Amino acid sequence: MTTYRHFYVKSRARTSPDINLKDLPGSAGRLDIVARCINAAFWLSYGIRKNVIFHTILHGEPNAPVYIRLEGEKLRKVSPDERSIAIFIGKALKKFDEECEIESTPGIFVARKSFEELLEENKDKNFYLLDENGEDIENVEIRNPFFILGDNLDVLPEEKEIAIRHGAKVVSIGKKSYMSSHCIAVLNWWMDRYEE
Repeated sequence: MTTYRHFYVKSRARTSPDINLKDLPGSAGRLDIVARCINAAFWLSYGIRKNVIFHTILHGEPNAPVYIRLEGEKLRKVSPDERSIAIFIGKALKKFDEECEIESTPGIFVARKSFEELLEENKDKNFYLLDENGEDIENVEIRNPFFILGDNLDVLPEEKEIAIRHGAKVVSIGKKSYMSSHCIAVLNWWMDRYEE
């Protein structure tokens, strides 16, 4: 039975499907960060991690919040570069439906969903909130994980409260403030090592 790793990144990226691929950091509201996090979550040098599910909620204008999920087992034709990932996020935003979840392309799903609804749907997982001041991950048993991270800005205090109310453990991979994509790469490395 496959044990899945879940990563959630809170994003301020724009929710418009009109993405300027030449300016992901500016015109798309730091969609480049989401793309890098997706790259770190899934790609190995020889393929895609099948045991990863990546979640994000875009909070930018004009149609926030929009929830997007990528499932490693089902992903097809997405390349690891930021531009390719952004193209597929744009396709998801174009197919967004207010009433129901849509699979916009294989393995990529889009819906209207709040952070609290996402945690409720995944309450069978163990939530781990990344924070420099959390407990050292070396001292924490990681099982059935759902990791929660911010983008270039931290998760909002009210979102931290929601996560902790849902049983999240606050964990740290170090006292420095690392990029979200680097945190995901380290967490994948850590769990690979742990599983071996």
